[in-house]
Amino acid sequence: MERSVIIFLLMVSIDLSGQKLQPNVEFTGNKNQVLMVRKEAMKAPGKLTSGEAVKAGCDQGTCYFEIDYKGRTVKQKVGDDITRLTIYEYDFGADTDLEIVVVNEYKGTVFLFIFSYSKGIIQKLFEKEIKLNKVILKKDYIEYYLPGGEESMWHYYLGQFWEMTPMKYD
Repeated sequence: MERSVIIFLLMVSIDLSGQKLQPNVEFTGNKNQVLMVRKEAMKAPGKLTSGEAVKAGCDQGTCYFEIDYKGRTVKQKVGDDITRLTIYEYDFGADTDLEIVVVNEYKGTVFLFIFSYSKGIIQKLFEKEIKLNKVILKKDYIEYYLPGGEESMWHYYLGQFWEMTPMKYD
């Protein structure tokens, strides 16, 4: 009986002192965090390096980020709901064109979106539910890891991401 009470208390203390789960998205090279908002407080705007204002919002079951370009607002959907949304600028192609990386956390899972953006035009390049698995964003590559090791890799080439399939030799 005493042993079971100790085990129960140990489990409760581990549960209460456990760390808050964070997305495991890493960048190699320079990134610029543009905006981070929580669902309860989405009023704060961010700013791209090109000067355009960036905001996030949710409306009628859809969440999005929006960019104000010369008085015109362009929106891009990033899921049905959010807990925390973080937006970065990152140069995948080392061509000085900064892509927009969006990490949308929602109730224990994480979604990764990558968009190209130029002069009021947003184009989705990549979307993946990454849960809490490790993802490394590198110049020209996205590496996706499962707990057992590397699972997938996407190569950024000619403005698109191409999935690379490893070859197995016998």
